[in-house]
Amino acid sequence: MLKEVPQDLPPMNRAQRKAWDKLTKSAAFQKASPYRQAVELHRKGLGFMVPKDVYTDASIPNLAPIALLNDCRPFREGEVDLDIVRVRGAYERLKDGTADEDDFLLAGLAINMAKVRAMEISEFLADEIEKAQDAMNRCRERYLKHSRFGFDGEGLQAMEYAIEAHDEILVNSSRKQMQDAADVVRRVLLKQMGDKQLPALKV
Repeated sequence: MLKEVPQDLPPMNRAQRKAWDKLTKSAAFQKASPYRQAVELHRKGLGFMVPKDVYTDASIPNLAPIALLNDCRPFREGEVDLDIVRVRGAYERLKDGTADEDDFLLAGLAINMAKVRAMEISEFLADEIEKAQDAMNRCRERYLKHSRFGFDGEGLQAMEYAIEAHDEILVNSSRKQMQDAADVVRRVLLKQMGDKQLPALKV
């Protein structure tokens, strides 16, 4: 399956890169069948490296149950650190006015995904994150008027809380939970706004 290691690897955090390097250098892994390689990749939290054709190859046992178990497990320590750093970086640039639209998109989607998960956890938490969604909308309005992002005092306070909540929700969720949240956000954005405006919508 991985006789040739891909030249362009997807983004990995330090723990994933270490696991990938160790696994692919293993003689046992290199000699293993495609099924065993896929199983080991999922066990190490590297299921995203399994080629899609492996799941549909009739000669390979069904990997769907393994993939589902991998998706439902909590993230390993450090597995989402890079995602958190990216979101926080975007938020800091929004605060100091140096952000671009990509930063707004990233922070907005993170807040919206956190809101979806919060609705499954606590009404109070969801309500607090909704204040950050309002702050993001005011931030967008400021950008459309002045070509510069930024928050008012109330919005900054709401965003500080929501970013902390996002980080806690992310590290304590499973891959499937976050994917489901992303799917909800995507459907809402497509339904309400399409590609016409920057997304910081309530869901």
